[in-house]
Amino acid sequence: MEHNIKIEQNYFGIPIQPEQPEETLEIFLGDKKLFEFHVPVCKDLSERKYAYYSYLNVEDYKGQTLTLKGAFDQSFLEDFCQRDTNEQEPLKRPLLHFTAERGWINDPNGLVYHNGQYHLFFQYNPVNTQWQNMSWGHSVSTDLLHFKQTDNVLYPDAFGAVYSGCGLVNDRELLGLPKDALLFCYTAAGGITPWSRKTGAGFTQRIAYSLDEGQTFLKLPKPAINVLREDSRDPKIFWHDETKAYIMVLWLEGNEFGIFRSENLQDWTMTDSFVLDEAWECPDLFKLDCEGEPVWVFTSADGFYYFGDFDGYTFRTDGVQKKAYMTRIPYAAQTYSNTPGRVISIPWLRTRNVGKLYTGMMGIPRELSAVKRNGEKLLSLVPVREYNENKKLQKEFSWGEDGYEAELDHEGVAELALNLNESTGFSIQLFNQNLSFRDHGLFYKDERTVLPENLKDVHIIIDRGIIELYCNSGTVNLWYETDSDLLCGKIQITGGSGAGKLYISH
Repeated sequence: MEHNIKIEQNYFGIPIQPEQPEETLEIFLGDKKLFEFHVPVCKDLSERKYAYYSYLNVEDYKGQTLTLKGAFDQSFLEDFCQRDTNEQEPLKRPLLHFTAERGWINDPNGLVYHNGQYHLFFQYNPVNTQWQNMSWGHSVSTDLLHFKQTDNVLYPDAFGAVYSGCGLVNDRELLGLPKDALLFCYTAAGGITPWSRKTGAGFTQRIAYSLDEGQTFLKLPKPAINVLREDSRDPKIFWHDETKAYIMVLWLEGNEFGIFRSENLQDWTMTDSFVLDEAWECPDLFKLDCEGEPVWVFTSADGFYYFGDFDGYTFRTDGVQKKAYMTRIPYAAQTYSNTPGRVISIPWLRTRNVGKLYTGMMGIPRELSAVKRNGEKLLSLVPVREYNENKKLQKEFSWGEDGYEAELDHEGVAELALNLNESTGFSIQLFNQNLSFRDHGLFYKDERTVLPENLKDVHIIIDRGIIELYCNSGTVNLWYETDSDLLCGKIQITGGSGAGKLYISH
């Protein structure tokens, strides 16, 4: 099937019925292929044919004719549309946890701060609520809490699907680009898509740049790093001032990671590789201060972290694997570039969001620090100061044998901040969600999480569809998906004793 459409408006809408069987849609301008997507299509004409539109920005093609190719019937083609804007009807969604307007998200990508804006790019499937068509979506924020989604910036091409990567400011004026250009290094996943299989592409690390604050990208023609292993991916780049070079950490394969150096962002040399048991994907490497002493931290996708030393060429860990997360919902966290004096991390939260038109969300940004407890170094993850400045104190209280009960009659992201006299045998009802602490574990529904230590302070944040906990100054962290959008109602504590505060954020 071929179908020609003359572009007369800014956005071209593809009708999407999530979770249906997929067909390949190719979009051409003349003989030039522009897009390739696996699109779910409802074959049962007795049902509604689409749930939402996925909009492509086609402003550059106004007045020209695009050709659609694929195994689609006429009724599907009749549902394509054109619009001047890509606005969608609002959905009920979390207040402080970023979710895509529609579709699937996973890893945060290209985190960079520039000219007053925090950029959050992300792995994105705009045409379904399950993984596929890996592209980069884009959102921006001025306060790290309220992100606004903008147009997508990278789509699959002849080199492959667009997998995870990082962002940085071109403050050394490299690549023939101005100082305020934003640079992005990403994995082109060759061989994943039919388009890239036809070209014989493999997994390469490539660079794109933006001259308009991340709104549009231009890709450099040659890879920064050519094929290394079958699916090496997830580059994270930073400037190492002591040895005057850019450093890239990269997942190679299995549990093996590599470190690469470059002075010009074009010519890269691998200077180290190492194996970390159980760790894989989405590496990050950054320096923190621990009681006046510098310490380097290497992290991987599952939240494993390792302290060690880095000299600009090799990373030497103490060999002790530690866990930043006690539950499996957070994954693939990345730290921001260009935030001097602060190390800010955002994880992808692997939520299912049953019944929604979006899947997955991002965690509240956390500020990272290294602390010592009984001589042991630990990583602390606490919500960024912007979150603490945003929340408003509602109540202060204490509880003992009689427990504590209150009612919140207006919606907001609630936080219970508790200082415990003892940490065993108490339960919390927060709206219609119940958490129980007993037998050195935290119980939520049918899930028991073994706690690594007794709790002294507990912070519980509840937003639509998600509960975040950070305890013991951010060294114990847990996330749970909920099936509730309720953000007001009954709050109750039974068992134990202590003092607490209730906060609300919007």
